[in-house]
Amino acid sequence: MFLWLVYDITDNSLRNKVSEKCLDFGLSRFQKSVFFGELDPEKMNGLADEIEQLLDHEERTEEDSVLLSPVCMACLGKRLVIGKDFNPETYAEKECLFIAE
Repeated sequence: MFLWLVYDITDNSLRNKVSEKCLDFGLSRFQKSVFFGELDPEKMNGLADEIEQLLDHEERTEEDSVLLSPVCMACLGKRLVIGKDFNPETYAEKECLFIAE
């Protein structure tokens, strides 16, 4: 399943840690605060858990948020694009790199 992950995090350090988690799970940066990729439900839940732990242990504010939105290929096919388009297949089945701390 494909996944959009979007965040709005005020603290630079915390924002960088969330960004690194996204990359560790094989997501690709689509824009500065937007990641896209293909993850199975178990990995998506694992990523959500790890981000939640980061947010719980760092200096987050009431305004900080992270949205994980799964999307099927049929829905991606119905997308409307203004400007540069993208090919979802480019993001499919990437290898994940897990870094132990």
